[in-house]
Amino acid sequence: MKYKELIQRILQYYLLGIVIAFVVLLLTSWLASIYVNEIIGILTPRGIRWICSNIVANFSTVPLAKILLGLMSISVLRESGIFKVLRGHLSLKQKRALQITGISAATILLFFSMLLFLPNALLLSAFGTIEDSAFTKGLYGLVACYIIIVGNVYGYTSGRFIRISDFIHAHTRIFSVVANYFVILFLASQFVCCLEFTDVFSLFSSGETCLFAFRCFLYYAPLVLYIVLAFLR
Repeated sequence: MKYKELIQRILQYYLLGIVIAFVVLLLTSWLASIYVNEIIGILTPRGIRWICSNIVANFSTVPLAKILLGLMSISVLRESGIFKVLRGHLSLKQKRALQITGISAATILLFFSMLLFLPNALLLSAFGTIEDSAFTKGLYGLVACYIIIVGNVYGYTSGRFIRISDFIHAHTRIFSVVANYFVILFLASQFVCCLEFTDVFSLFSSGETCLFAFRCFLYYAPLVLYIVLAFLR
């Protein structure tokens, strides 16, 4: 319970911190634009026109499809109960379910290995390489779907998923826990895009790297905390 409350408190301060940082950015970018030609103030006429016309566009820069698919895969694993195998003391039904799931997982891996390593493999590039192939381009989606299949197989064979509604709910239950994350994600996307608009990072030699690291931290750090929170419930 203490860990749960601590994470919730951190996430609350995280959201508050983004709001405060956003307000500070509005003011400092406006003041800095007066003295530094390279910086564009958000509260200048140009900045106001930009922010009013790009609210949706800013949010669309977030890899939302990848986040949703990743959450679905984690949700299925969580609801299937497969993580309980780490605790030991499994029932006979759970052991049998684990064996069936292992065979299914290995079969799927063997199938994709054939599509990669056999002559004229379908998932290789036109030059016969893994680089820039259909496999590498779709790797994230393939891994997520693989996890979803494994979770569903274990959930069904262990008796956790019986009705169709069980399968459907298993993919979505985690969203009730992480729903507040999307509020943080929206505000973070606006802040990051505004920060990029001011062009302040162009003043530094490693500006692009810093912006990338900043974006990753703001987008994914709270996501990790929400996922941990989901498993503590």
